[in-house]
Amino acid sequence: MKAVLEINLDELNVNLLEMVRSMFQKNVTEIVLKPQVITFDEFDKSLSINEITNSLQKNGHNADFIAEIKDGLQNSSIYSENEN
Repeated sequence: MKAVLEINLDELNVNLLEMVRSMFQKNVTEIVLKPQVITFDEFDKSLSINEITNSLQKNGHNADFIAEIKDGLQNSSIYSENEN
């Protein structure tokens, strides 16, 4: 039997080694580790800056990060003519 694990750098730890050990004990003969793929969605420029920052806040991002994103968006060519 073969197992394919997609992992990110945060998951390279002792828990991963324990999982690999467990798989070997269950007759997994091959384990393939692949970096987790990051996909990007196209930016939705119809969203207001407030909608974007509110979404970031709801997802638990810190206030300093949100302030930097807001500043960057306000100075971007996408929002240069818009309010917010």
